[in-house]
Amino acid sequence: MSSLALNLLFAAVLATVTLVGVGVLVIRRRSIGAALALGTVWAVSVAFMTLRPGSGLGMRVNLVPLAFDGRGSAIDAVLNVGVFVPLGIVLVLGGVRLGPAFLIGLVTTGTIEVTQYLLDVGRTADINDIITNTTGALVGWLAAAGVRAAASASPSYGELPVRGRQPRRP
Repeated sequence: MSSLALNLLFAAVLATVTLVGVGVLVIRRRSIGAALALGTVWAVSVAFMTLRPGSGLGMRVNLVPLAFDGRGSAIDAVLNVGVFVPLGIVLVLGGVRLGPAFLIGLVTTGTIEVTQYLLDVGRTADINDIITNTTGALVGWLAAAGVRAAASASPSYGELPVRGRQPRRP
C-alpha cells in the first residue's frame, strides 16, 4: 500500500472517530464504552502512523520549540493538531476534566516522541510535535465540551425520539 493510501486511510479513521465521538456526545452526556472503543481505534491508528519506519531524512531529534523551517513544517504543525483532536473528544466522552486531559495529551505525545527516538526508525523526535499534539488534544476537549454544553441545553438532551411519541419535557 502506498504512503498516500496509508495517509488517506489514517485520515478516514481519524474523521470517523471524531464524527462518531461528537454524535455520541450529542445523544448522551457521557459514555465510557464509546470512549474506550473510539480511544482504542484512535490509539492503534496513531501508533501505526507514528511508529512505522520513516524516510530517515532530516535530524533525529529537534529540541528547538516553534522552529518551523518552511511551508511543509507549518502544514505538518496544523496536521499534528488535527491528529490529536479526536483524543480530546474521547476524553470528554470518558468524563475527563480539562486539567487531566491536558496531562494525558502531553504524556501521550511525549511517549510517542521518546519511543520514536529510542526505536530510531527514521523519524524525528520533535518538541514541536509535543506542543502541537498537546494543543490538538486541548482543542478537541474544548470543542467537545462546547458541543456537550450546547446539546445539554436542549430540553430533550439524552433522549432519542421514538416514532409516534414526543420526548418527555421536564
